[in-house]
Amino acid sequence: MHIIGICGFSGSGKTTLLKQLIPLLKQYGIRLAVIKHSHHNMDIDLPGKDSYELRKSGADQVIVASNQRWALISETYNNSPNLTTLASHFNQVDLVLIEGFKDEAISKIVCHRQANQQPVFYDENTLAIASDVELPVSLPQLDLNNIQSIGKWIYDYITKMDQQRSER
Repeated sequence: MHIIGICGFSGSGKTTLLKQLIPLLKQYGIRLAVIKHSHHNMDIDLPGKDSYELRKSGADQVIVASNQRWALISETYNNSPNLTTLASHFNQVDLVLIEGFKDEAISKIVCHRQANQQPVFYDENTLAIASDVELPVSLPQLDLNNIQSIGKWIYDYITKMDQQRSER
């Protein structure tokens, strides 16, 4: 399983990029999952629902399941979730795309939009920068408005990584 983060400041186009990349990467035959970071206290379970009541009564984890989908709800007790642990819950996927978690030591593509007037950030784990302007950096630069080329770049990257793994 490959993990690639899509990082950037708020308004840089992370969600828009992911929404367009997902169907494109699926066309390449890539099975994928997404982990999205939220800065908000989020709750997908609603008061009054049985699953909510079971969790609030002390269950550390609850799975809600139906014919269409299932969801695992897990208490974190104010600890930031570990990406490796989160990704381990996925099965039968080739790629996990991470939205956010920019400070994590994971391979990442950084989104940068000039209109945000934010500095471009990157670290030793940055694979490339997707931007709407040319930047004075030595990393590969992807056109943020050319989803086809970004999708092809990701496909080529994970194919190369798979080849390197098989040669070992």
